[in-house]
Amino acid sequence: MKTSKIRIIGGALKGNHISFPSSSKLRPTSNKLREILFNWLSFEIADLKCADCFSGSGALGIEAISRGAKSVTFIEKTPKFAASIEANVKRLNISEKCEIEIKNAFEWLKSANLGELDLIFFDPPFFDERIKGLLASLESLKIKKGTLIYFEKSTFDKINIPDSLKLLKSKSVGDAEGLLLEK
Repeated sequence: MKTSKIRIIGGALKGNHISFPSSSKLRPTSNKLREILFNWLSFEIADLKCADCFSGSGALGIEAISRGAKSVTFIEKTPKFAASIEANVKRLNISEKCEIEIKNAFEWLKSANLGELDLIFFDPPFFDERIKGLLASLESLKIKKGTLIYFEKSTFDKINIPDSLKLLKSKSVGDAEGLLLEK
């Protein structure tokens, strides 16, 4: 199986690589956009409980652990991508801070205890029609006030941000746009 690699750009694991299966279905957050996101978060990441929905390569969650997050739950429906995340987590000796669930993120959101989370990453596949309603669906979920939400989308996708979410920052890099929101 052909693999690709991306590098961890900050924190205790800086310089290590994350390997993942090469696939046209997988589009990891670029180094530049990850750097921007974690600069926005700066010291706020320390000791946070996080979820990495639509994990893919696991880059966002692993970067969060590298920068001091207390824990990350990775939600990935494709078994080979979930296995890759698990292998990287073990190789980087961060298993005790990570949980990997092989589930559809849309379904997981309906049953998860989101009130325990401080930061939720959403990096869903581009051009999936369900994505347009994802932020709106968060209004009905039990997410505590102050929870940070990172949402990555195609610059071509138009989405509405519900009134219950406050847009803190946004930045486009190439065809991807990252939004940092707060509940």
